[in-house]
Amino acid sequence: MGLVKLNSEVTLSLPNYFKISLLIIATSFLAYSLYWTVFSVFWVYNITINITALMQVLEINHPLQQNLIIVQEYAASAGYFLAFIGAIFVIQSTVQFIKNNKKYRDYLSKALLFEAFFFLMLIPSSIQHFLGFVFSWTYVDVYVGLSFLLQALLIALPFLMFRRSLRKPQNQDSILKWIAIGAPSVVLGFWFKYLFLWLYALSPLDSNQANLATIIGTLNSFVTLLIAFIITSLACIVIYRRKRLNTNLVGIGLILFGSYFIIYNLVSILVPVYNSFLYLTDFWMAVLPILGIAVIEVKSFNINKAGDD
Repeated sequence: MGLVKLNSEVTLSLPNYFKISLLIIATSFLAYSLYWTVFSVFWVYNITINITALMQVLEINHPLQQNLIIVQEYAASAGYFLAFIGAIFVIQSTVQFIKNNKKYRDYLSKALLFEAFFFLMLIPSSIQHFLGFVFSWTYVDVYVGLSFLLQALLIALPFLMFRRSLRKPQNQDSILKWIAIGAPSVVLGFWFKYLFLWLYALSPLDSNQANLATIIGTLNSFVTLLIAFIITSLACIVIYRRKRLNTNLVGIGLILFGSYFIIYNLVSILVPVYNSFLYLTDFWMAVLPILGIAVIEVKSFNINKAGDD
């Protein structure tokens, strides 16, 4: 059944393929974070020296919108730096976890904090788009505002609460509760992100060049991460109620989550508009099925004397 008992005193004996898959995921995330950190340096530099000309070219004349745009761009760039620091802690946590060193919790706690800050840094952008919708400003979209706000609520807050629970490792119920709440919430946050991406960016241009690839892209935007959310929720119900890890459900959830990005990448080869927005996606997550397959293959974590049931 792929069920593994959960216990507060964990002694891991992980197969090499599982360790390698964890390192692949952590390294991919670090590389992605570095990419956006470097990109944001050049972006902020260009914004800083060309802000007046940019506002004139875009015909953004409202002083409040001009100030909010400046704030949102600096906040987003700061967020990428914070995410990169968090990614470094992810690498450290992964290495310590593989070594069976309980210090991985400390590094994981720090990673969660910095990644939560990254998503909270999206709030200024959300405010700018909401106010722009109310005051009929240009270059704003209510779907973008909703996307940023829901990411902050559904991803940042569970990260912070899970981090808080990790500070008391003896309180396993609290840790399991926030895993059970946080994991589906994070998947739901990403579903909203990419559903709104389709609504405000992809669908208007999609309709002019409808074909099999765009239909697949549309179904992917609506269905793939939603099913991943359902599977993740089921896995977390098992974790919280039965204190067991269903490796099959967890693995399938990870495979589905990563499959969204694999499908998006393939569609972007055939559909120009998808390719135009590819750089804005979390394309590094296309490697998640590697971990998903490894999780399914792991039949026992050798948790004390509690193995498979």
